[in-house]
Amino acid sequence: MQKEYDSLKMSCNKDITEHIKTEKALNETEEQYRLLFENTGEAILLTNPDGQIYSANPEACRIFCISEEEICNLGRTGVVDLNDPNLEPALNERKKTGKFKGELNLLRKDGTVFPAEVISTVFMDSSGNERTSMIIRDITERKQADEALLKSEELFRIVISNAPISIFATDRDGIFILHEGKALTKVGMKSGENVGVSAYKLFADLKVVEHNGNVTQGKSVLDRVLNGETLSGITELNDVIFDNQFVPIIDNKGNVMGLIGVATDVSERIKAEKTLRESEVRFRSLFENSLLGISIANPEGKLIHVNMAYAKMYGYKNPEEMLAIVTDVKQLYANPKERKEVIRILQTKGFMKGREFELIRRSGSHFFVLVSACEIRGSDGKLLYNQATHIDLTERKKMEEKLRKSKELLENLNQHLTDIRENERAVISREIHDQVGQSLTALKIDMTWLRQKITSESEESRKLNEMIELVNVISMDVHRISFELRPVMLDDLGLAAALECYCEEFANRTGLKIQMEIEDVQTENIDRNLSIYRVAQESLTNIVRHADAKKVQIKLRKIKKDIVLLIQDDGIGISPDKIRSSKSLGFLGMSERVNQSGGHMEIKAPDKGGTKVSVYIPIK
Repeated sequence: MQKEYDSLKMSCNKDITEHIKTEKALNETEEQYRLLFENTGEAILLTNPDGQIYSANPEACRIFCISEEEICNLGRTGVVDLNDPNLEPALNERKKTGKFKGELNLLRKDGTVFPAEVISTVFMDSSGNERTSMIIRDITERKQADEALLKSEELFRIVISNAPISIFATDRDGIFILHEGKALTKVGMKSGENVGVSAYKLFADLKVVEHNGNVTQGKSVLDRVLNGETLSGITELNDVIFDNQFVPIIDNKGNVMGLIGVATDVSERIKAEKTLRESEVRFRSLFENSLLGISIANPEGKLIHVNMAYAKMYGYKNPEEMLAIVTDVKQLYANPKERKEVIRILQTKGFMKGREFELIRRSGSHFFVLVSACEIRGSDGKLLYNQATHIDLTERKKMEEKLRKSKELLENLNQHLTDIRENERAVISREIHDQVGQSLTALKIDMTWLRQKITSESEESRKLNEMIELVNVISMDVHRISFELRPVMLDDLGLAAALECYCEEFANRTGLKIQMEIEDVQTENIDRNLSIYRVAQESLTNIVRHADAKKVQIKLRKIKKDIVLLIQDDGIGISPDKIRSSKSLGFLGMSERVNQSGGHMEIKAPDKGGTKVSVYIPIK
């Protein structure tokens, strides 16, 4: 009996020990679960079959910005965005399979929505009751990163597709995995159309001119780059010129995985360079063969380039000889101050139009040069050079001197002819006045005596009266002609009286209305007074012949040191071309006469109509 008791006791002790061990293991498991539940980096919600949340870990409270008690009062519908289109499919999937894994939009306490990755699983608790766990991971940052990556990829694709270049890449076998860029359209290709095609097939025979001058083919370039060599070179495809860069793609183990390249359209640059070279050739030809002397000097005045015409102008055999001897441009100037003046003008304006300077030849002789100059600046605005053009004025000076002397001779001749003409007019005027006038007077006296001897009612008396009247008319014409040839009144009574008398007689004879404002003024020289008088004569004659005027205004006055004659009519006016015409001999004669008197004349056509003649002659 005792033996059975001991055996039963031992069995009970063993059961108790096993129970204690089991209970201890269970406690340890629960503790581990609790620690995992509370310290995991993912939010965990536990719900009953009705969807009521009965437990939430600290991470869940942090994500939803709410306490555990408040989460439990919300229920499942309080944390899920009911408008999320993924919600219904998620519930159906969990109902069908007992679990769901996917993305849902969840709600925080403040109503904000955030994306989350949710794993929802149905399980049985220790009491056999159905429960649901929701493991939640906030993927806001990942979504933002994904969105930024998508935008970046999209932007990269847009940039590549619209870049004025072609970007391409191949795998280790030369198959295109990337072929993008706007430059492709220039050669009849589309972005991406060559992806999957072998570069060997497309471009094996393409001529490539490396930057070192070596000429090779596309196949050789592909082989060398896919073996780890970096290359660059020029290609031409469908009349488009590309500058290409080929670089191998190497992984972290040093293996070549393919190649990447950039092709830049340089057609315009190549054309511009060609045009520039042609322009340089043309400039060099113009520079060297120009008949004008051209020089280029640095800002300090040292000559850098001169052409042959420039060197010979200064007495040197060639440009090289001149550049070796003339170290500074100022050596060429007879007056160093004039060189400083050129620099001052260039610094102020950046250019200088033709100005005369006295310069020195190699022989030491002086001569005059017409100098034009300009600054040449770089793209940054920095002064690089001063360029000058020199024209030898020696021959021009000789020609100008000849013209000056010729003009002086012509003026003297014209003055002499004018003097002769005026003297002849004076002689003729006196002869007409004295001889013809006196003869007509004697004839009139004799005819008057004869009329007294004849019966007044006879035919002979009537005829004699007509003859006496004719003699009177002839006498008046003789007086007028004599006055116009040389107005004696001009010598006796002065310019104002002679001019007034002539205007009155002219108005009576032509019917032209002349308004006079004549002051008693004149110059100290009878010839100058005569010039003013002759201009008035010629002007009135022109008005009657050409102007179709009804009224003329004549003014004679003193203004400062000049005697001024103003004549203005109300006629049809005159064109500037006719005033300047070499065929307008009347105007030319008037102008020349005034110039010989030391004055000047202006002829204008005012806007209100008519013609205005202004004469200015010095009193002394």
